[in-house]
Amino acid sequence: MTVEGLRTRHVELLRDRRVVDHLDPGPRAAQPPPHRYHTWTQVAAEPVATRLARLVDVRARPAAYRHDHLRDLQRTLDAVAPEVLHLARVAGWATGTPVLAGVFPTGTLDGLSVPVPGRGVLVLVNSGVPDLVATVLKIMTGALPNYGTPPLLDAEQASYALAEAVNAYLYGNGAVAAQPLPELSGQRLALVGLMLRRATQFVIAHEVAHVIAGHLVTARRWTDPDTPVGALDAQSVGWPREHEADRIAATIMLHTLDDLGPRELDVHEPCLVGALLLVLFLHEVVDRLAAELGLVVPFAGSHPPPVRRIQTLVEHLAERVRTPRALDLAADVATWLEDQVAGVRDWFRLAEEVGAAH
Repeated sequence: MTVEGLRTRHVELLRDRRVVDHLDPGPRAAQPPPHRYHTWTQVAAEPVATRLARLVDVRARPAAYRHDHLRDLQRTLDAVAPEVLHLARVAGWATGTPVLAGVFPTGTLDGLSVPVPGRGVLVLVNSGVPDLVATVLKIMTGALPNYGTPPLLDAEQASYALAEAVNAYLYGNGAVAAQPLPELSGQRLALVGLMLRRATQFVIAHEVAHVIAGHLVTARRWTDPDTPVGALDAQSVGWPREHEADRIAATIMLHTLDDLGPRELDVHEPCLVGALLLVLFLHEVVDRLAAELGLVVPFAGSHPPPVRRIQTLVEHLAERVRTPRALDLAADVATWLEDQVAGVRDWFRLAEEVGAAH
């Protein structure tokens, strides 16, 4: 069993689903650079009609998968997955099975475990997840004064930027990201980078936990025909084991802080806890909006409802965190996201009206 065998299977899956036309290095036609915001004052500064047209366009004509973007996401997973496996070993859990995390348009915020006989386990991470998490973190750190004053975004800018990010995730088939925001600097840049890496580690660690705990041995194969690239197989292990995987993943992540002194722990533990729970907070918001829009969520029901996962994981973390404010950042993130949902709904309602008119 080798990781290279898993990598070959991952490339085969991408080719079979026609996610990109060419996966091998070589000359390709140059693609125009994506439109982006160059300054924070430009964010959501276009006329309302222009902003709505962009939301509607994603819904009507989702973009093709971009070779370079998928490769960038895969490089990130290639760096993060070995970190997670190492962290698991340090925490006392060795997988004993080769694991490769591969970027793939699954359509769900959860990773999917796909055993490959004779090779190991292929963990498919939805290509839309890193884009959504990164954009939401940028918006949050730009909008909240906690991370720098004055804020980079006002309430209206943040509302539209978040609507665009969620719209791209729900309708873009894992190929579309929101219009890129300007670059961050200083504390904001460091925080987004740290939390994005931790959130990605948690998604992979949850799937690695299924391998560690032996969940896949007796799992039931689940075929969902409604993923962005058609029918896709994954493993269904049941809700109790999904909760167990969350707990194991969180425990692995918390062990990474064992060697930190009190000052470093006071900085890093809240960020770690906030990143772990951000994935589930986003899961809850996206699932709720998808249900209101009548959209199909692939593999719905394979995991417990996000609200239940959040509650169970918070209870687990509360008994293990070592800094008094470790859960405060996560609570702030959850409150901020919940406050934004109404504004996202308003933009979606307007986009539906514009789309219906055309």
